[in-house]
Formats: sequence, C-alpha cells, structure tokens
Amino acid sequence: MCISKETLSLRKVNKKDESLLFNWANDYDVRKWSFNKKTITLDKHKIWFEGKLSNKNVLIWILEDENMPAGMVRLEKEGSSILLNYLIAPKYRGKKLASKMLDMAMKELNTYWKNVKVLAYTLPNNIASIKSLENAGFFLDDSSTNKNSYVLNIKGNR
Repeated sequence: MCISKETLSLRKVNKKDESLLFNWANDYDVRKWSFNKKTITLDKHKIWFEGKLSNKNVLIWILEDENMPAGMVRLEKEGSSILLNYLIAPKYRGKKLASKMLDMAMKELNTYWKNVKVLAYTLPNNIASIKSLENAGFFLDDSSTNKNSYVLNIKGNR
C-alpha cells in the first residue's frame, strides 16, 4: 500500500468516532508505548470522549487515507501551550504516516491558535514516535530515563 499526501485528509472527530477511538486506544501497541499501560474501560472512555468533544480547548482530528480512518491527533490548549497526543491505526503503521499527519495538523492548528508552543512527550525507546516528531519539525527539549519532551513553536502562518 503506497500512500501519497494527496490521498490524505484531516477531519474533525465526531460522536460516531467514539468506538473507533476506544478500539485504537486499547490496541496492544498503543498501550505498550503509552505512559499509562492499563486497558481503558468503555465507561471511562465514554466520559473522557464526551469531555473532550465539548471542550473548546481541545481539537481532535481523524487522519483519513482515501476516506478510511488511518490515525488520530489530539491537541489540548492550556494558556499558550498545547499538548499533543497522536496515534496511527494498526493497519497503517510503518508507512511514515505519523509525520505527515503531524505536519498537516500543525498547519491546521494555525487556523485555530497562533503563537503557541506544542509539547509532545514520548518514551525514550519509542523510536518510531521520536522519528515522527523530528520529521514533523519538533525538537528534543528535555530527556530523562522515563520521558522525552519535544517542542514545536507555531508562530503565525506555518
């Protein structure tokens, strides 16, 4: 499967995506590379999802490849900082989609919030995530044995 940037698009998440995101969040590899390894219960996910959908400081987009869901990016604004969370659907992993999705999301972010700092955290041995962040223009800000911190500054048009 060859994926070009022309077949990719971002769309806002909607209520119909609740079970999709629940399944993705509980995927073995997503839990493996998360700071919280525990499986998410459906009840907790429903509360979380409703809270995120109704929060004006949260943007969630679904990456689609030819109208098929391929990934998710979530941005949560607090002051002038934005926390980034993202994942790629299991069947789309290993195709270098994450950095494309992140690049698209950062451009789209600029239409909502300008002059912000986007923060991303990853486990130090999550090489795929590190490469994706760096390829999308993020730089390593801090690292420890438990967590790497990445930053991207968004100023005006990107």
